[in-house]
Amino acid sequence: MTRMLLTLFCGVDDADQIATALRDHAGAPVHLHREAVLGRDYADAATAERVAGTLDRMAIEVELDAGQLAGALDAATRTRRRLPFRWRTVRLEQGGRIA
Repeated sequence: MTRMLLTLFCGVDDADQIATALRDHAGAPVHLHREAVLGRDYADAATAERVAGTLDRMAIEVELDAGQLAGALDAATRTRRRLPFRWRTVRLEQGGRIA
């Protein structure tokens, strides 16, 4: 089956709930990265972020089978959140662990 890397970008306060939902759904490790987003697309911004011009976000990544994608997005959507999230996928061609 095709492996995918799902990345969600969400508000910092929403990250724990979303990450837990993804971990429970996918049964895989979930990686969180804090990001500062500079730009002009403030549709997802809280009021304070619009004033500052910087969005504080978390990038949440999880590897999953392509067949799990719809369920993972559904699990993230059902979490209690303050802000919307954005998502994207990348097909994984290769990967592994080197000791």
